[in-house]
Amino acid sequence: MSLEAINVKGYTTPRTFSGFQIPIPLQSMAIRRYCEDRGLVFNHHVVENITPDTYFVLERITREAHLYQAIAMCSVGMLPTDSQHRTALLSLCLDQDTSVHFLFEQTVVTSQSDIHAVNELISLTNLVSGSPSRLGNFQYLSKYSS
Repeated sequence: MSLEAINVKGYTTPRTFSGFQIPIPLQSMAIRRYCEDRGLVFNHHVVENITPDTYFVLERITREAHLYQAIAMCSVGMLPTDSQHRTALLSLCLDQDTSVHFLFEQTVVTSQSDIHAVNELISLTNLVSGSPSRLGNFQYLSKYSS
């Protein structure tokens, strides 16, 4: 990536993730503030459809990842539960030189090893909690939603 401004596309969802259902405006505000704090350019957000276990919007923005330098979302809990699907989407972003930022986990995916770390985090969290819906550090959201 160059020294030019980094354009970030926000990804939000109306569905429950990480044990919470966070209103779209709060997710968007958290992403916007995250970008402002890091000198990134927030390029509005897209909203996933409400149909469970579908990722049409996420799949579209990962196919179009070359249009921005980063995608930001609140949590890794917003990714597909299927690890192969999740890995394919994250890899597609990397193939287009697009990083993926997860606010709650304070994690940025910029390499295949980062994808592996995200998959490990999700696996360990699911193992500990016994449920894929309980994930994340929500102190971060409160910082960016005030």
